[in-house]
Amino acid sequence: MTNLISRAAEEWYGIKADPDNVNKLHEYLCKTYGAINEETIRKVFLSGEAAAFLTVNETYFFREPAHFSLLKNLLPSFEKTGIKICSAATSTGCEAYSLALLIKTFNIPYHIDAFDINPKVIEAACSGIYGARAMREDGSCFHYLAEPYIKKSQPSAEPENPQSVEYHVDASLKKNINFFVHNIMKPLPQKELYDFIFFRNAFIYLSAQGRKRILSNLSAALKEGGLLFLGVSETAGAFHTDFSGENTDDVFYFKKTTNQKKLL
Repeated sequence: MTNLISRAAEEWYGIKADPDNVNKLHEYLCKTYGAINEETIRKVFLSGEAAAFLTVNETYFFREPAHFSLLKNLLPSFEKTGIKICSAATSTGCEAYSLALLIKTFNIPYHIDAFDINPKVIEAACSGIYGARAMREDGSCFHYLAEPYIKKSQPSAEPENPQSVEYHVDASLKKNINFFVHNIMKPLPQKELYDFIFFRNAFIYLSAQGRKRILSNLSAALKEGGLLFLGVSETAGAFHTDFSGENTDDVFYFKKTTNQKKLL
């Protein structure tokens, strides 16, 4: 039965599932549904319930700050037109909020679509409540941007415990972000094409077929000349004729160039 789950993970989510995670999902299905069959597996993958066991939700504010430094340099060119960005596989939303914090400093009209296959992490993103790990030091050079919009509180029950600190996102930061559940193996439901797409630190978990299909979906949602950002450790496996590899200030990213056939 675990082989059936592994095949479903690749078919539905495009990922090569870790065997330990497959076993955990199998145990959960046995406890929750009793008899496991193809219909049960279809149900939990379709609803996104399986994603809680098979996808990685590690995220924090301003992760990989070099990408945000590059974006900071590019934003002035959007002052008149505004900007539309997609945060794909957004997990609990730290990336989407980080993008909004940076854009707000330029007073540029913007809209951010942020989605994930896991309904639970989207619920967490909408709540905008985070623990101390979400504000770790990796992205600390940009943390000053959060001060007007993300407030720190500490439950009185554990006043001396730094891990009990909570960070609450102000409602004003949420209004231009649309969080929703979506499976990236399907075409993105955008109304307009995006200027930038961030799909970081999820690509390495995909199968070869999953990568190809997802890159095609991302390309279809991106403007000609638009930029795609993957995690810094993921770029070597990104092959698609719609994208060319670019490098600016030691930051590697991909540019949509469908008018030229290129292989990275």
